[in-house]
Amino acid sequence: MRYINQISASHLERQQVKEAGQKSNIILFLIRDNGGILEASSEDRYEFIYSLKPSPDFNPSTPLIIGMYNGSFGTMDKNMQTDGFVKKSILETPLSNQLALYLVQELLINTAEEQFHLENMIITLGDYLVKREQMQSELNCTLKMGLTPFQIHKIHRYVRKHIDRPVLTSELAKVVELSIHYFIRVFKRTMGETPHQFVMRLKLEEAKKLLISTDESVIQVGLGVGCENPSHFSQLFKSNFGIPPLKFRKTFQNGMISLN
Repeated sequence: MRYINQISASHLERQQVKEAGQKSNIILFLIRDNGGILEASSEDRYEFIYSLKPSPDFNPSTPLIIGMYNGSFGTMDKNMQTDGFVKKSILETPLSNQLALYLVQELLINTAEEQFHLENMIITLGDYLVKREQMQSELNCTLKMGLTPFQIHKIHRYVRKHIDRPVLTSELAKVVELSIHYFIRVFKRTMGETPHQFVMRLKLEEAKKLLISTDESVIQVGLGVGCENPSHFSQLFKSNFGIPPLKFRKTFQNGMISLN
């Protein structure tokens, strides 16, 4: 999806941003500011601000003022006070740094009349930063809400379908189309256990059913739930249920314990 359509205005003074924010929902800034502490030379100080027009299918609910300040990427409010700058690591990438560095260099050496050829580059940088910001916003929403019942159902179904082999966390993240890092966080928030613990719990629950409903050996049952090492399977079973698998089967057959 493309977020930026074109430049509406350029080289705004910071005091004009508040007014511009009422006309445009997206503003890109590239600012170097010594805060009045040091005297900056003409080469050392720059301030470029652009009012950008969103694409037709993108309409942020609040004005998005995004860009680079003193070499860091982040956002500001419409008053453009530098003490209100919020650094955001999601915007700090090799590509954003490369684009901004190139832009600043070109803007500093060219006159306003010569800078028209940089319009596409400005739009590209703005679009990239907005895209990263929207990705983070959507992710924060997902993390806050947790996995949906449909996503949980898909994960359950996937694990049970592949119960006879190891199931990697990266596979489950792919099932619900999340990065592995954020999947682990949102999964723990939703389920109260890690993906690995969840997979092992389903495997051991299946092992219990196989032990009481089939005549398969403990080794075969372990293989049936993806545990190729019989000793490791027995240890896992005992650590979770307090009893070795073979003893569990015999105790169940004697009516001393139930499946639940």
